[in-house]
Amino acid sequence: MRVLPITPRGYCHGVVSAISAVNQCLADMSVPRPIHLLGMIVHNRFVVERFAAQGVVVLDSSEKSRLELLDGVSSGTVVVTAHGVGDDVYAKIAAKKLHLVDATCRDVRRTHDEIKERIARGDAVLFVGKQGHPETEGVLAIPGVLLIENLDQARTLPFPAAPLFIANQTTFSIKDIVPIVEAIQTRRPDAEAGAEICDATRRRQEAVASDAVGVDLLLVVGDPHSNNTNNLVRIGRDVAGVHTERIESSADIEPAWLEGIASVAVTSGASTPTDVTAAVIAFLRHYDECGVPDIGKSCDSR
Repeated sequence: MRVLPITPRGYCHGVVSAISAVNQCLADMSVPRPIHLLGMIVHNRFVVERFAAQGVVVLDSSEKSRLELLDGVSSGTVVVTAHGVGDDVYAKIAAKKLHLVDATCRDVRRTHDEIKERIARGDAVLFVGKQGHPETEGVLAIPGVLLIENLDQARTLPFPAAPLFIANQTTFSIKDIVPIVEAIQTRRPDAEAGAEICDATRRRQEAVASDAVGVDLLLVVGDPHSNNTNNLVRIGRDVAGVHTERIESSADIEPAWLEGIASVAVTSGASTPTDVTAAVIAFLRHYDECGVPDIGKSCDSR
């Protein structure tokens, strides 16, 4: 069985920067305690659990906004995650006199800045993104932004009469964004589209679309909450046309998936730790060599 690790995969620059910011807080005893993460610092439970084990307080709830999560914080440090937040969150952190560490991804920050500039000049902004995602939540805190979630909405929702600018969630699928933008521009040829899908997301999606073609199985390593991970799964299935499974770790691999196949490709979401993906690749190579679905057993255990 051929094991094909797809490159690039795993951590992007925004994730590396966000994790580094938290590690620096932990190492610097002058940073006010407790240290709070305003949401999952990145969408991977292994990363979050490792920080929680070091005493970091993780504030996360599907029923509360980032603004509401701050209600439970009275002292210490608040780390804004890579996904960014709205100005209302920054204002509340300042009003509560909390120490701020801003780990917003530079690509997300650039999107916020461009949207604000467009609105200031009188444009209406359509934001293509996923409702409930923290990046979308932060953008929608900017007054004057209209959310477009899918192709149907792009075709039917009423648009403002003002000049239109189209922005999008940085981790959106390249497969989905093109027809949505085309549908908007069919209705409004004057609508101008930005290029907000980050380079790391684009390159990982393009690699799966090309390199996974023809394999018997594609494993995408990542958290179920990770939008870019889930988009890699969809591209594996819909674009590369291969049997694709999302797993969080090697523990999720079903031996039945590997029976009788000649090749398996592996990629991972931009927030998946390198060691987790490496363990998946090691598991597959051990299985190929030994036929034993347990990396702790020798080949003599067959």
